[in-house]
Amino acid sequence: MDIRWHRHFGVYGICYDEAKEALLVVEKAGGPYRGRYDLPGGSVDPGEGMLEALQREFLEETGMPVTAQQNLGAYDFVVPHEWKDTTHLHHIAVFYKVTLADQEAPAGSIERVLQKDRGQELNDSFGLEWVHLGELEEDNTSPLVRKALEWMKSGRMSSETVVYESWMVLQ
Repeated sequence: MDIRWHRHFGVYGICYDEAKEALLVVEKAGGPYRGRYDLPGGSVDPGEGMLEALQREFLEETGMPVTAQQNLGAYDFVVPHEWKDTTHLHHIAVFYKVTLADQEAPAGSIERVLQKDRGQELNDSFGLEWVHLGELEEDNTSPLVRKALEWMKSGRMSSETVVYESWMVLQ
């Protein structure tokens, strides 16, 4: 089989509530991570720096401003996903540890924020949710969330490219 990659570069925020052991995630409405929990973030627009992109994307996807605390590095993933004339997504992601600028922001396990009806998604997301770490599993998370969990559990992340031989886009 001829493998043709589509490369995507993005910046993403890991917003973790230690007291509640919950991660702030979006539910993807499109692309290879559709139907899975993913980190807020996305593409860097032309003329935009990575921190600017992170703050813009986080605000667009969550409605809440964010402050970057630490750059955690760049990591990459390869996922089978047909798009245009390509067969695989090569996703390069820069991770930041972030905090919400508004200390009064909603919190809690499984609390749905900015919930949108199906078909009303903005930025390819159905909505935003604080999810308890125990509920984030392999079958409901994107590779980015899995990498974030690795960092939250051990304080570090492997720099090896993660290659998924098979991948199911959820409905």
